[in-house]
Amino acid sequence: MENGKKSDTMRYIVHLNIPDFGAALEERRRGELKKRPLVLAEPGPRAVVQGVNGIARREGVHEGMSLGQARRICRRILTIPPDLRLYGEEHRHIVEDLGRFSPLVEGTLPGRYFIDLTGTERLWGFGPDAACRMERDLTEKKGLHARIGIASNKLISQVAADCVPPGDLSCIFQGAETSFLAPLPVTHLPGVGAKTAVRLSDFNIQQIGQLAALSAEAISGVFGNTGLRLLKIARGIDPAPVLPFRKVPRLAAVHNLRRDEIDRERLEAILFRLVEEGGWNLRCSNRYPGRFALEIRHADGMTVRLQNRMPPESANVDWWLFRAIYPVFLKLLRRRVAVRRIAVEFSEFSMPFRQIPLFPWENIASQDDRELQSALDGIRQRFGRHIISWGRASIDGPARSPEDESS
Repeated sequence: MENGKKSDTMRYIVHLNIPDFGAALEERRRGELKKRPLVLAEPGPRAVVQGVNGIARREGVHEGMSLGQARRICRRILTIPPDLRLYGEEHRHIVEDLGRFSPLVEGTLPGRYFIDLTGTERLWGFGPDAACRMERDLTEKKGLHARIGIASNKLISQVAADCVPPGDLSCIFQGAETSFLAPLPVTHLPGVGAKTAVRLSDFNIQQIGQLAALSAEAISGVFGNTGLRLLKIARGIDPAPVLPFRKVPRLAAVHNLRRDEIDRERLEAILFRLVEEGGWNLRCSNRYPGRFALEIRHADGMTVRLQNRMPPESANVDWWLFRAIYPVFLKLLRRRVAVRRIAVEFSEFSMPFRQIPLFPWENIASQDDRELQSALDGIRQRFGRHIISWGRASIDGPARSPEDESS
Protein backbone atom coordinates (compact mmCIF):
# COMPACT_ATOMS: atom_id res chain seq x y z
CA MET A 1 0.00 0.00 0.00
CA GLU A 2 1.31 3.46 -0.91
CA ASN A 3 1.08 6.07 1.85
CA GLY A 4 0.31 9.68 1.16
CA LYS A 5 -1.83 12.60 2.14
CA LYS A 6 -5.41 12.48 1.02
CA SER A 7 -6.30 15.16 -1.52
CA ASP A 8 -9.69 16.80 -1.72
CA THR A 9 -9.68 16.35 -5.50
CA MET A 10 -8.57 12.73 -5.52
CA ARG A 11 -10.70 10.29 -7.46
CA TYR A 12 -11.57 7.04 -5.72
CA ILE A 13 -12.14 4.27 -8.26
CA VAL A 14 -12.71 0.89 -6.62
CA HIS A 15 -12.26 -2.37 -8.51
CA LEU A 16 -13.82 -5.53 -7.06
CA ASN A 17 -12.55 -8.72 -8.64
CA ILE A 18 -14.25 -12.00 -7.67
CA PRO A 19 -11.84 -14.68 -8.92
CA ASP A 20 -13.37 -17.51 -10.97
CA PHE A 21 -16.88 -16.10 -10.62
CA GLY A 22 -18.81 -19.00 -12.16
CA ALA A 23 -16.84 -21.68 -10.31
CA ALA A 24 -17.21 -19.76 -7.04
CA LEU A 25 -21.01 -19.77 -7.44
CA GLU A 26 -21.01 -23.50 -8.16
CA GLU A 27 -18.87 -24.13 -5.06
CA ARG A 28 -21.27 -22.06 -2.99
CA ARG A 29 -24.18 -24.15 -4.29
CA ARG A 30 -22.36 -27.46 -3.74
CA GLY A 31 -19.81 -27.27 -0.97
CA GLU A 32 -18.13 -30.57 -1.86
CA LEU A 33 -16.81 -29.02 -5.11
CA LYS A 34 -14.30 -26.93 -3.14
CA LYS A 35 -12.14 -30.03 -2.62
CA ARG A 36 -11.82 -31.02 -6.28
CA PRO A 37 -10.47 -29.39 -9.45
CA LEU A 38 -13.58 -28.02 -11.16
CA VAL A 39 -14.09 -27.15 -14.82
CA LEU A 40 -17.12 -25.46 -16.37
CA ALA A 41 -17.70 -26.75 -19.90
CA GLU A 42 -20.54 -27.95 -22.09
CA PRO A 43 -20.62 -31.72 -22.74
CA GLY A 44 -19.27 -32.88 -26.07
CA PRO A 45 -16.05 -33.88 -27.80
CA ARG A 46 -15.26 -30.31 -28.91
CA ALA A 47 -16.09 -28.59 -25.62
CA VAL A 48 -14.02 -25.61 -24.49
CA VAL A 49 -13.24 -24.76 -20.86
CA GLN A 50 -15.33 -21.73 -19.88
CA GLY A 51 -14.38 -21.52 -16.21
CA VAL A 52 -12.21 -23.18 -13.56
CA ASN A 53 -11.76 -23.04 -9.81
CA GLY A 54 -8.54 -22.33 -7.96
CA ILE A 55 -7.50 -25.98 -7.62
CA ALA A 56 -7.85 -26.62 -11.36
CA ARG A 57 -5.98 -23.40 -12.18
CA ARG A 58 -3.05 -24.48 -10.01
CA GLU A 59 -3.00 -27.77 -11.94
CA GLY A 60 -2.46 -25.80 -15.18
CA VAL A 61 -6.02 -25.71 -16.52
CA HIS A 62 -7.32 -22.38 -17.77
CA GLU A 63 -10.17 -20.84 -19.77
CA GLY A 64 -10.14 -21.29 -23.53
CA MET A 65 -8.43 -24.68 -23.33
CA SER A 66 -10.14 -27.64 -24.95
CA LEU A 67 -11.77 -30.02 -22.49
CA GLY A 68 -9.75 -32.93 -23.85
CA GLN A 69 -6.49 -31.10 -23.21
CA ALA A 70 -7.65 -30.16 -19.71
CA ARG A 71 -8.35 -33.82 -18.92
CA ARG A 72 -4.92 -34.82 -20.15
CA ILE A 73 -3.33 -32.25 -17.85
CA CYS A 74 -5.47 -33.16 -14.83
CA ARG A 75 -7.26 -36.51 -15.01
CA ARG A 76 -9.23 -36.00 -11.80
CA ILE A 77 -11.07 -32.84 -12.86
CA LEU A 78 -14.83 -32.68 -12.36
CA THR A 79 -16.72 -31.22 -15.32
CA ILE A 80 -20.15 -29.61 -14.98
CA PRO A 81 -22.08 -27.50 -17.54
CA PRO A 82 -22.13 -23.75 -16.79
CA ASP A 83 -25.37 -22.31 -15.44
CA LEU A 84 -25.32 -19.02 -17.34
CA ARG A 85 -28.73 -17.99 -16.04
CA LEU A 86 -27.59 -18.27 -12.42
CA TYR A 87 -24.38 -16.36 -13.15
CA GLY A 88 -26.30 -13.57 -14.88
CA GLU A 89 -28.82 -13.22 -12.05
CA GLU A 90 -26.10 -13.09 -9.38
CA HIS A 91 -24.17 -10.56 -11.45
CA ARG A 92 -27.20 -8.26 -11.68
CA HIS A 93 -27.88 -8.59 -7.94
CA ILE A 94 -24.28 -7.62 -7.13
CA VAL A 95 -24.51 -4.57 -9.39
CA GLU A 96 -27.72 -3.52 -7.61
CA ASP A 97 -26.11 -3.96 -4.17
CA LEU A 98 -23.06 -1.93 -5.17
CA GLY A 99 -25.41 0.79 -6.42
CA ARG A 100 -26.13 1.66 -2.77
CA PHE A 101 -22.60 3.05 -2.48
CA SER A 102 -22.49 5.04 -5.72
CA PRO A 103 -24.67 5.66 -8.78
CA LEU A 104 -21.62 5.00 -10.95
CA VAL A 105 -21.20 1.21 -11.03
CA GLU A 106 -19.75 -0.53 -14.08
CA GLY A 107 -20.10 -4.30 -14.36
CA THR A 108 -19.48 -5.27 -17.95
CA LEU A 109 -18.04 -8.68 -16.97
CA PRO A 110 -19.45 -11.01 -14.30
CA GLY A 111 -17.10 -10.93 -11.32
CA ARG A 112 -15.42 -7.61 -12.19
CA TYR A 113 -16.89 -4.30 -11.02
CA PHE A 114 -15.76 -0.68 -11.03
CA ILE A 115 -17.29 1.75 -8.53
CA ASP A 116 -16.60 5.50 -8.57
CA LEU A 117 -16.67 6.72 -4.95
CA THR A 118 -15.50 10.24 -5.74
CA GLY A 119 -17.51 12.74 -3.67
CA THR A 120 -19.10 10.12 -1.38
CA GLU A 121 -16.75 10.67 1.61
CA ARG A 122 -19.37 12.46 3.71
CA LEU A 123 -21.77 9.57 3.20
CA TRP A 124 -19.50 6.53 3.39
CA GLY A 125 -16.23 7.89 4.81
CA PHE A 126 -12.70 7.46 3.50
CA GLY A 127 -12.48 5.55 0.20
CA PRO A 128 -10.62 2.44 1.49
CA ASP A 129 -13.07 2.14 4.39
CA ALA A 130 -16.03 2.16 2.00
CA ALA A 131 -14.31 -0.39 -0.23
CA CYS A 132 -13.77 -2.74 2.72
CA ARG A 133 -17.43 -2.36 3.62
CA MET A 134 -18.40 -3.40 0.09
CA GLU A 135 -16.31 -6.55 0.33
CA ARG A 136 -17.69 -7.37 3.77
CA ASP A 137 -21.28 -7.00 2.56
CA LEU A 138 -20.47 -9.19 -0.44
CA THR A 139 -19.10 -11.91 1.82
CA GLU A 140 -22.03 -11.77 4.27
CA LYS A 141 -24.80 -11.67 1.65
CA LYS A 142 -23.36 -13.77 -1.17
CA GLY A 143 -20.63 -15.84 0.45
CA LEU A 144 -18.13 -14.55 -2.14
CA HIS A 145 -14.67 -13.08 -1.54
CA ALA A 146 -13.27 -10.34 -3.75
CA ARG A 147 -9.91 -8.75 -4.35
CA ILE A 148 -10.12 -4.98 -3.87
CA GLY A 149 -8.10 -2.31 -5.63
CA ILE A 150 -8.58 1.41 -5.14
CA ALA A 151 -6.81 4.16 -7.07
CA SER A 152 -7.38 7.34 -9.04
CA ASN A 153 -8.32 5.55 -12.29
CA LYS A 154 -9.72 2.25 -13.52
CA LEU A 155 -6.44 0.90 -14.87
CA ILE A 156 -4.48 1.22 -11.64
CA SER A 157 -7.35 -0.04 -9.48
CA GLN A 158 -7.65 -3.17 -11.66
CA VAL A 159 -3.92 -3.92 -11.52
CA ALA A 160 -3.89 -3.25 -7.76
CA ALA A 161 -6.73 -5.72 -7.21
CA ASP A 162 -4.91 -8.43 -9.18
CA CYS A 163 -1.87 -8.10 -6.88
CA VAL A 164 -3.61 -9.17 -3.66
CA PRO A 165 -5.38 -12.36 -2.55
CA PRO A 166 -9.20 -12.54 -2.16
CA GLY A 167 -10.42 -10.62 0.87
CA ASP A 168 -7.47 -8.17 0.84
CA LEU A 169 -7.21 -4.55 -0.31
CA SER A 170 -4.55 -2.62 -2.22
CA CYS A 171 -4.78 1.18 -2.19
CA ILE A 172 -2.63 3.28 -4.52
CA PHE A 173 -2.79 6.99 -3.74
CA GLN A 174 -2.69 9.64 -6.42
CA GLY A 175 0.84 10.38 -7.65
CA ALA A 176 2.20 6.90 -6.83
CA GLU A 177 0.89 5.14 -9.95
CA THR A 178 4.24 5.01 -11.81
CA SER A 179 6.25 3.72 -8.86
CA PHE A 180 3.58 1.08 -8.19
CA LEU A 181 3.60 -0.24 -11.75
CA ALA A 182 7.36 -0.09 -12.37
CA PRO A 183 8.48 -3.42 -10.75
CA LEU A 184 5.50 -5.47 -11.96
CA PRO A 185 5.76 -7.87 -14.95
CA VAL A 186 4.29 -6.55 -18.20
CA THR A 187 1.67 -9.32 -18.11
CA HIS A 188 -0.05 -7.45 -15.25
CA LEU A 189 -1.20 -4.80 -17.74
CA PRO A 190 -4.73 -5.41 -19.09
CA GLY A 191 -4.59 -6.60 -22.68
CA VAL A 192 -0.97 -7.79 -22.57
CA GLY A 193 -1.04 -11.53 -23.16
CA ALA A 194 1.61 -14.17 -23.58
CA LYS A 195 2.39 -13.33 -27.23
CA THR A 196 2.91 -9.62 -26.53
CA ALA A 197 5.01 -10.45 -23.46
CA VAL A 198 7.24 -12.74 -25.53
CA ARG A 199 7.68 -10.06 -28.15
CA LEU A 200 8.60 -7.51 -25.49
CA SER A 201 11.05 -9.94 -23.91
CA ASP A 202 12.85 -10.14 -27.26
CA PHE A 203 13.79 -6.51 -26.60
CA ASN A 204 14.70 -7.32 -22.97
CA ILE A 205 11.54 -5.64 -21.67
CA GLN A 206 10.03 -7.67 -18.85
CA GLN A 207 8.89 -5.08 -16.30
CA ILE A 208 6.34 -2.30 -16.72
CA GLY A 209 8.90 0.32 -15.69
CA GLN A 210 11.17 -0.69 -18.57
CA LEU A 211 8.26 -0.34 -20.99
CA ALA A 212 7.24 3.05 -19.57
CA ALA A 213 10.79 4.39 -20.02
CA LEU A 214 10.72 3.92 -23.80
CA SER A 215 10.05 6.79 -26.15
CA ALA A 216 6.95 6.93 -28.31
CA GLU A 217 9.07 6.77 -31.46
CA ALA A 218 10.91 3.65 -30.35
CA ILE A 219 7.86 1.60 -29.42
CA SER A 220 5.68 2.75 -32.32
CA GLY A 221 8.41 1.64 -34.71
CA VAL A 222 7.93 -1.93 -33.49
CA PHE A 223 4.27 -2.16 -32.46
CA GLY A 224 2.70 0.70 -34.45
CA ASN A 225 -0.40 2.30 -32.93
CA THR A 226 -0.67 -0.60 -30.46
CA GLY A 227 2.71 0.45 -29.04
CA LEU A 228 1.39 3.92 -28.19
CA ARG A 229 -1.44 2.30 -26.24
CA LEU A 230 1.03 0.06 -24.42
CA LEU A 231 3.15 3.07 -23.51
CA LYS A 232 0.11 4.93 -22.22
CA ILE A 233 -1.08 2.19 -19.90
CA ALA A 234 2.48 1.40 -18.76
CA ARG A 235 2.64 4.98 -17.46
CA GLY A 236 -0.65 4.55 -15.60
CA ILE A 237 -2.66 6.90 -17.81
CA ASP A 238 -6.34 6.01 -18.05
CA PRO A 239 -8.93 8.83 -18.29
CA ALA A 240 -11.82 6.43 -18.98
CA PRO A 241 -14.86 7.15 -16.77
CA VAL A 242 -16.87 4.57 -14.86
CA LEU A 243 -19.94 3.95 -17.01
CA PRO A 244 -23.10 2.77 -15.22
CA PHE A 245 -24.54 -0.54 -16.29
CA ARG A 246 -27.41 -0.32 -18.75
CA LYS A 247 -29.16 -3.05 -20.64
CA VAL A 248 -28.87 -2.62 -24.39
CA PRO A 249 -31.46 -4.40 -26.58
CA ARG A 250 -29.77 -6.85 -28.92
CA LEU A 251 -30.85 -9.45 -31.44
CA ALA A 252 -28.44 -12.34 -31.97
CA ALA A 253 -28.34 -15.31 -34.33
CA VAL A 254 -25.79 -18.01 -33.44
CA HIS A 255 -24.70 -21.19 -35.21
CA ASN A 256 -22.43 -23.79 -33.57
CA LEU A 257 -20.98 -26.00 -36.29
CA ARG A 258 -21.26 -29.77 -35.83
CA ARG A 259 -17.67 -30.10 -36.98
CA ASP A 260 -14.89 -27.59 -37.52
CA GLU A 261 -15.19 -26.04 -40.97
CA ILE A 262 -12.60 -24.24 -43.11
CA ASP A 263 -14.36 -24.24 -46.50
CA ARG A 264 -15.28 -20.62 -47.19
CA GLU A 265 -18.26 -21.42 -49.40
CA ARG A 266 -19.93 -23.44 -46.66
CA LEU A 267 -19.15 -20.75 -44.08
CA GLU A 268 -20.71 -18.11 -46.34
CA ALA A 269 -23.85 -20.25 -46.64
CA ILE A 270 -24.05 -20.53 -42.85
CA LEU A 271 -23.60 -16.77 -42.53
CA PHE A 272 -26.42 -16.16 -44.99
CA ARG A 273 -28.71 -18.45 -42.99
CA LEU A 274 -27.95 -16.42 -39.86
CA VAL A 275 -28.67 -13.21 -41.77
CA GLU A 276 -31.97 -14.65 -42.97
CA GLU A 277 -32.94 -15.51 -39.41
CA GLY A 278 -31.98 -12.06 -38.17
CA GLY A 279 -33.75 -10.30 -41.03
CA TRP A 280 -36.94 -12.28 -40.39
CA ASN A 281 -36.98 -11.35 -36.70
CA LEU A 282 -36.24 -7.71 -37.49
CA ARG A 283 -39.12 -7.45 -39.94
CA CYS A 284 -41.48 -9.25 -37.53
CA SER A 285 -40.53 -6.71 -34.83
CA ASN A 286 -40.74 -3.79 -37.29
CA ARG A 287 -37.23 -2.57 -36.41
CA TYR A 288 -34.15 -1.36 -38.25
CA PRO A 289 -30.71 -2.07 -36.70
CA GLY A 290 -28.23 0.79 -36.55
CA ARG A 291 -25.24 -1.46 -35.85
CA PHE A 292 -24.21 -5.06 -36.32
CA ALA A 293 -21.44 -7.23 -34.88
CA LEU A 294 -19.98 -10.41 -36.35
CA GLU A 295 -18.14 -12.90 -34.14
CA ILE A 296 -16.19 -15.98 -35.27
CA ARG A 297 -14.72 -18.57 -32.94
CA HIS A 298 -11.95 -20.72 -34.37
CA ALA A 299 -11.14 -24.33 -33.56
CA ASP A 300 -8.10 -23.28 -31.49
CA GLY A 301 -10.36 -21.32 -29.12
CA MET A 302 -9.49 -17.84 -30.45
CA THR A 303 -12.49 -15.57 -30.95
CA VAL A 304 -12.45 -12.58 -33.29
CA ARG A 305 -15.18 -9.94 -33.33
CA LEU A 306 -15.81 -6.83 -35.38
CA GLN A 307 -18.72 -4.41 -35.47
CA ASN A 308 -19.82 -1.73 -37.90
CA ARG A 309 -22.65 0.61 -38.76
CA MET A 310 -25.60 -0.81 -40.66
CA PRO A 311 -26.92 1.17 -43.67
CA PRO A 312 -30.60 1.81 -42.91
CA GLU A 313 -31.60 0.93 -46.48
CA SER A 314 -30.35 -2.64 -45.98
CA ALA A 315 -32.49 -3.53 -43.00
CA ASN A 316 -35.58 -4.87 -44.75
CA VAL A 317 -34.03 -7.16 -47.39
CA ASP A 318 -31.97 -10.21 -46.43
CA TRP A 319 -29.73 -9.96 -49.46
CA TRP A 320 -28.76 -6.38 -48.67
CA LEU A 321 -28.19 -7.27 -45.03
CA PHE A 322 -25.74 -9.90 -46.24
CA ARG A 323 -24.00 -7.41 -48.51
CA ALA A 324 -23.42 -5.09 -45.55
CA ILE A 325 -22.01 -7.87 -43.34
CA TYR A 326 -20.00 -9.73 -46.00
CA PRO A 327 -16.92 -7.38 -46.05
CA VAL A 328 -16.59 -7.75 -42.28
CA PHE A 329 -16.82 -11.53 -42.69
CA LEU A 330 -13.88 -11.48 -45.14
CA LYS A 331 -11.77 -9.44 -42.70
CA LEU A 332 -12.38 -11.86 -39.85
CA LEU A 333 -11.72 -14.95 -41.96
CA ARG A 334 -8.07 -14.16 -42.72
CA ARG A 335 -6.75 -16.77 -40.25
CA ARG A 336 -6.19 -20.16 -41.87
CA VAL A 337 -7.82 -21.98 -38.95
CA ALA A 338 -11.09 -23.93 -39.02
CA VAL A 339 -14.21 -22.20 -37.69
CA ARG A 340 -16.30 -23.61 -34.84
CA ARG A 341 -18.93 -20.92 -34.21
CA ILE A 342 -20.44 -17.93 -36.05
CA ALA A 343 -22.66 -15.30 -34.42
CA VAL A 344 -24.35 -12.21 -35.85
CA GLU A 345 -25.69 -9.56 -33.49
CA PHE A 346 -27.84 -6.50 -34.25
CA SER A 347 -28.32 -3.49 -31.97
CA GLU A 348 -29.28 0.21 -31.85
CA PHE A 349 -32.80 -0.39 -33.15
CA SER A 350 -35.12 2.22 -34.59
CA MET A 351 -38.52 2.35 -36.21
CA PRO A 352 -38.56 1.99 -40.01
CA PHE A 353 -38.45 5.34 -41.75
CA ARG A 354 -37.22 5.89 -45.28
CA GLN A 355 -37.07 9.15 -47.15
CA ILE A 356 -38.21 8.99 -50.77
CA PRO A 357 -35.10 9.42 -52.99
CA LEU A 358 -34.80 12.42 -55.27
CA PHE A 359 -33.20 10.38 -58.06
CA PRO A 360 -33.95 6.71 -58.93
CA TRP A 361 -30.28 5.62 -58.71
CA GLU A 362 -30.17 6.78 -55.09
CA ASN A 363 -32.53 3.95 -54.09
CA ILE A 364 -29.95 1.30 -53.08
CA ALA A 365 -32.43 -1.48 -52.38
CA SER A 366 -34.79 -1.40 -55.36
CA GLN A 367 -38.52 -1.79 -55.12
CA ASP A 368 -38.22 -5.16 -56.86
CA ASP A 369 -35.98 -6.41 -54.03
CA ARG A 370 -38.51 -5.26 -51.45
CA GLU A 371 -41.40 -6.92 -53.26
CA LEU A 372 -39.41 -10.15 -53.61
CA GLN A 373 -38.59 -10.14 -49.89
CA SER A 374 -42.23 -9.47 -49.04
CA ALA A 375 -43.30 -12.43 -51.21
CA LEU A 376 -40.77 -14.71 -49.50
CA ASP A 377 -42.00 -13.64 -46.08
CA GLY A 378 -45.59 -14.30 -47.12
CA ILE A 379 -44.75 -17.84 -48.21
CA ARG A 380 -42.91 -18.47 -44.93
CA GLN A 381 -45.79 -17.19 -42.84
CA ARG A 382 -48.20 -19.51 -44.63
CA PHE A 383 -46.13 -22.70 -45.03
CA GLY A 384 -43.30 -22.44 -42.46
CA ARG A 385 -40.07 -20.60 -41.90
CA HIS A 386 -37.85 -23.08 -43.77
CA ILE A 387 -40.11 -23.87 -46.72
CA ILE A 388 -38.20 -21.48 -49.02
CA SER A 389 -34.80 -19.87 -48.85
CA TRP A 390 -32.33 -17.90 -50.90
CA GLY A 391 -29.96 -19.96 -53.04
CA ARG A 392 -27.03 -18.30 -51.29
CA ALA A 393 -27.94 -20.19 -48.12
CA SER A 394 -27.53 -23.59 -49.80
CA ILE A 395 -24.38 -25.24 -48.48
CA ASP A 396 -23.97 -27.41 -51.58
CA GLY A 397 -24.48 -24.58 -54.04
CA PRO A 398 -21.77 -22.43 -55.62
CA ALA A 399 -20.71 -19.33 -53.72
CA ARG A 400 -19.80 -16.08 -55.43
CA SER A 401 -19.09 -12.62 -54.09
CA PRO A 402 -22.12 -10.37 -53.59
CA GLU A 403 -20.80 -8.04 -56.30
CA ASP A 404 -21.11 -10.84 -58.88
CA GLU A 405 -24.72 -11.69 -58.01
CA SER A 406 -28.00 -9.88 -58.18
CA SER A 407 -31.22 -10.75 -56.51
